[in-house]
Amino acid sequence: MHIISKISHGLAVTGIMCCAATAVFAQTDDATNTFTPYSLYGLGDLTRPGIAYNLGMGGVGTGVRTPRMINLVNPAALTAHDSLAFMFDFGIENQNYYSTNYTAGEKQTSAANNMNIHHIVMSFPVYKRVIVGFGLLPYSSVGYDMQRMEKSDNVIANMGHTRYRYTGEGGITQGVLSVGVPIGKRLSLGGQAQYYFGSIDRYSIVDFEEGSGYSDLTTGQLLKVGNFGFSLGAQYEQPLKNDLVLTVGATWQFATKIGKREIDFAYTTTSSLVDTVAWNTNTGDLMSLPATVSAGFSLHKFDRWMFALDYVFQDWRNSGFEKQSFMQKTFKVTPSHLVRTGFEWIPSRTNFRNYFKRCSYRAGFSYENTYMQFSGYNINDVSATIGVGFPINRWNNSVNFSAEVGRRGTTRNDLIRETYVKFSFSFSVYDIWFIKPKIE
Repeated sequence: MHIISKISHGLAVTGIMCCAATAVFAQTDDATNTFTPYSLYGLGDLTRPGIAYNLGMGGVGTGVRTPRMINLVNPAALTAHDSLAFMFDFGIENQNYYSTNYTAGEKQTSAANNMNIHHIVMSFPVYKRVIVGFGLLPYSSVGYDMQRMEKSDNVIANMGHTRYRYTGEGGITQGVLSVGVPIGKRLSLGGQAQYYFGSIDRYSIVDFEEGSGYSDLTTGQLLKVGNFGFSLGAQYEQPLKNDLVLTVGATWQFATKIGKREIDFAYTTTSSLVDTVAWNTNTGDLMSLPATVSAGFSLHKFDRWMFALDYVFQDWRNSGFEKQSFMQKTFKVTPSHLVRTGFEWIPSRTNFRNYFKRCSYRAGFSYENTYMQFSGYNINDVSATIGVGFPINRWNNSVNFSAEVGRRGTTRNDLIRETYVKFSFSFSVYDIWFIKPKIE
């Protein structure tokens, strides 16, 4: 009865938190979860996978195995967990963006910040060493509000002062269900099912000067997304000399058709009168997420240090993103390449006299040639990260913090260079649930 009561109580608490998180994610689908001009295209600003543990090390995870954290970057990593343990992780993220561009030699800058729930994930055993993990995580966010004034003397003379405004909001969330299965002592396989859902709203507004005789024009696109995806993962451990362990891992994400309904519209506004000019609805598989392959390894000395490296490749050229984006003349989709590396160091996990020696210190670096190209310029993204894991009570309960500083884009050819600073916090709970008590 003790075990049943504990499981029931834990599932009730996590169920309430998952319902609350689902409600928050649903509400933020039509809110500004980010604020970057690079979310103007495709499905928006793609989110780095993983929890604060991964993010503090540049996002590595393909070849990472740890019994202390939930690593959903590779579902095969779940088998590293204790076969009696229940694990839960809840995280939030703060994002700060600073953008710079030069138009006609004039420097323009902007800044924005926001904070949102980042993830809720959990894992537990279902049969011996078969581990299940599931949760809610962001896939992409859309948030921008840009405007410019007409500077052509001919246009101003004929139509008056005209303002052009581009706004967008929303995002895509993924619900994931992962299973990790050990094959022998060293090989682990995993599978993960994803369900992508959410909505993205984009508007383009031409605002004419009052008294010009012209009606304001608003065109836009409303996109609803909902579909399933699936990925596979594998990891292999090889013990080495001096208590070192080498882990190699790989994942394959199958291409996924996505996008259930799209509405393209246009209407004019004169004072309080609104006149619909166009309204077209398209349904079906409107775009796709490309197949994704990742490979990585980690070398670690358990409870002392770990070094990891990942490579991720995606070919976005047949995704249909170019058809879903404004300003198509300068935007092109290309293959993306991502390299990320990370390091973790724990001075002395069993030192109970010095708390800070039991903490985990992390650092990482990532470089990505993104899928976006403007006027022949590829948009590259480079960032550095640091992180700390603060143990609480027992060793595997912790509060994890990560900070990321990065830059993407360029100011050449009137493009935008963006600097960002992101902070992630997560609370990791670890408990042994499945030991049968000797005395009921």
